[in-house]
Amino acid sequence: MMFTVPMKLLSAAVLSRDATFVSDELLRIGSLDAVSMKDISGTNADAISNQPRDGAADRIREARKRVEGLLSLADPAIPRPDPAGFVGSAIPDAAIIEKQLDAVAAHINGIRERQKEIQEQILKLDEIRRQVEAYGTTHERPVLAGSSLLVIRSGTVAESDWPSLEKALASSPAVLAPADVPVNNRRSLLVVTLKRDDARTMAALGRYHWTDTERAAEGKGNADEALKDINAKRDKLRRTLDECAADFRKLYEEKGASLADAWAGLRAAELSLRVRSNFSHTESVSLLSGWIPVSDQRLVEDGIRKASDGRCYIEWLDAGQASVDGMAPPVAMKNPRILVPFQTLVTNFGVPEYGTIDPTPFVAVAYLCMFGLMFGDAGHGLVLVIVGALGLLRARKAGKPSTLSRLILYCGGAAIVAGLLFGSIFGQPLLPPLWFNYHGVVAGEAELAAGGVRSVYDILGITIKFGIAILGLGLLINWINLTRQKKWLPLFLDKAGLVGGWIYGAGAWVAFYFVGHQYRELPSMGLLIPLLAIPTVLLAFKAPLEYLEKRRSGHEKGKFGGGTIMVFFMEWIVSILEIYSGYLANTLSFMRVAGLGIAHVSLMVAFAQIAAMVSPNGAISIPGLIILLAGNTLVIALEGLSAGIQALRLNYYEFFSKYFNGTGRAYSPISFRSVD
Repeated sequence: MMFTVPMKLLSAAVLSRDATFVSDELLRIGSLDAVSMKDISGTNADAISNQPRDGAADRIREARKRVEGLLSLADPAIPRPDPAGFVGSAIPDAAIIEKQLDAVAAHINGIRERQKEIQEQILKLDEIRRQVEAYGTTHERPVLAGSSLLVIRSGTVAESDWPSLEKALASSPAVLAPADVPVNNRRSLLVVTLKRDDARTMAALGRYHWTDTERAAEGKGNADEALKDINAKRDKLRRTLDECAADFRKLYEEKGASLADAWAGLRAAELSLRVRSNFSHTESVSLLSGWIPVSDQRLVEDGIRKASDGRCYIEWLDAGQASVDGMAPPVAMKNPRILVPFQTLVTNFGVPEYGTIDPTPFVAVAYLCMFGLMFGDAGHGLVLVIVGALGLLRARKAGKPSTLSRLILYCGGAAIVAGLLFGSIFGQPLLPPLWFNYHGVVAGEAELAAGGVRSVYDILGITIKFGIAILGLGLLINWINLTRQKKWLPLFLDKAGLVGGWIYGAGAWVAFYFVGHQYRELPSMGLLIPLLAIPTVLLAFKAPLEYLEKRRSGHEKGKFGGGTIMVFFMEWIVSILEIYSGYLANTLSFMRVAGLGIAHVSLMVAFAQIAAMVSPNGAISIPGLIILLAGNTLVIALEGLSAGIQALRLNYYEFFSKYFNGTGRAYSPISFRSVD
């Protein structure tokens, strides 16, 4: 966990007839980060060739994606089999599967189109109902006649045609209000429809010998009949929607298992073809190469020998030897699950260089400490814990990543610890502080302060010391990394090397000495010369030594002269400015931790005072409680976000700048567990 995972480069040769078995075994193990054999120095590239890319692999991949899309529609979700269980079976016939998928997709599309039509009819009926209700019960005037969106027709049809007309308009968003008793074998009707559907309704009426009559005053009775017909049609359409949903579920009950098996078979074939696409070939031999974690070396070697029945040749190269040949090893970081959110923060910035310290544990501690100092409230932290826990449960239920929810949960825990140290719960100093009373210090009530912290300047001093510790840790990590990489010149003379650390440590001591003497006295020259002058002069040797090293390696062929000396001098001046001004800015940047912490407390004090002002009798009133609730909500949302961003910024731009080299390539093994 301290350093990135050690890697070895595998090179193996197997008979071509065993290539499929070997690739499937490598997928089961899931440790191979494949590279092309042609990229390895010393390989006779003319004698080998990569497996030609054909359309079969692409067709299988597209079919697998189609199956995934269909499976994603199932509710409840259909569990997917392990592709490893389908290894060894024949490669699925993509053409046959595509025909099956076409049939399923056509069935689903038919159900969807039907659902869409029904929803549109329900929306139209709802619109008609709103119009009927708006114009049918107001001002004691004829109903329905005032709508600009409706068409109302009054007429008769033959009693013998009435059942057929009713059936014809049953699926149409038209409302029929028939008279209860026919007269002279003709039934009177009031037909209400939207203007945009009037033409279709009139076509149906014409087929059944509709006869217009002069419209009588349509009163409330007609409106009630119309609403009754609307409700009946809506209920029928809702039942039809339920039938569509049942049809959808039945489809997946019948086809779900076969779709899941098809997905697993396609996925197994796709991954196997992908692994073999990285193999190189001679006339009868398949060559493979890739990076393997050292811990999996024996497992992989035994797997290849077993899959090829011993007909193989295997060679291993250490990472250092492979790097000389131009094969940079990938970077894998192995951290406990609890640290995964912080590993994500690291990789979002960049992948560390191979062989260096994995900064994840240090980032976790630094991030949570910074967040707690800026957001130190046990009550607010409890809210974050609840939000994070709910998000975690929801992510697990949906099968989605839970990194952000975990991070919120951890930040809430840090805020609770800091809140107990400061005695703060929901912006109120309700508990005796374990460290010092943040509220008392910010309010200027020195008698309430404790823990050696009496003023805001003391809080600023705490964060500056914290920043010095973080920057010092970054320098130490850099020295360890450079020592492991045997980069001796940067180790000694770089701004983040030993001389740069010497200047920073000495400068910090001089600054505290100056402050401790009331800003009136500096250390004696006898101390300043070895502390600051000597390392500053040593920096002048960096540029000449780099120049000599480049000349020795052949990378520097320019002529040495006065211009070169001037370049040395300018580089020295720039290095001095970068170290003195850069380290000062880096250190003072940590004052933002105190600034946000003070702002957090100040806002809560302000809301508490406002709540007291609206409570005339001294006791908290309902308006006061509302103000406190709104204030706490606002502070949790805004201050929590600000604290999270600032803690991340300080890690990225102050801590990482001292040691982090994000030039690595992430380790990306292929296995049956791989996701696209």
